[in-house]
Amino acid sequence: MLTSSRQLRTERLITCKQSTPKWINSILGGQDTSLVYETSYVDPTAKKVTMCSMNLTWSDLLNVRETCIYQPSASAPDAKTMFQQRAEITALCGGWQKIKNSIEQFTVERFQQNAVRGKEGFEMVLEMSRKVFAEQREMLRLQQDSKILQEAKF
Repeated sequence: MLTSSRQLRTERLITCKQSTPKWINSILGGQDTSLVYETSYVDPTAKKVTMCSMNLTWSDLLNVRETCIYQPSASAPDAKTMFQQRAEITALCGGWQKIKNSIEQFTVERFQQNAVRGKEGFEMVLEMSRKVFAEQREMLRLQQDSKILQEAKF
């Protein structure tokens, strides 16, 4: 859907499978599939993509909110992309400070591991896109060259 500011806005529900520590499963019950709600904004004018996500699974015990922003680098806007990532992780365990700290620490560590994998995955998608776009540009160039040659024969 297009927003009033001419940005493309998408929403999606993401499922991800992750193993949780046994001590968390013993307290909360085993659940290895998590649901995440994501809203993305693509601003073609600013050449900026903003992705905001929040957990739906165990949201009564743990709030995880993440924002990722991709935009042209100020130093080399045509050659580099700047990536910003911010996460807020809060365990909602009331007065159980030790459990709260343990859950937050585990979640931060897992988040850091997944952030590296997510960045690598996104870079792979970008590289594949670059190849596809380069192939399409080459095909268009060849079609234009062919059209010029055909017109020159007449």
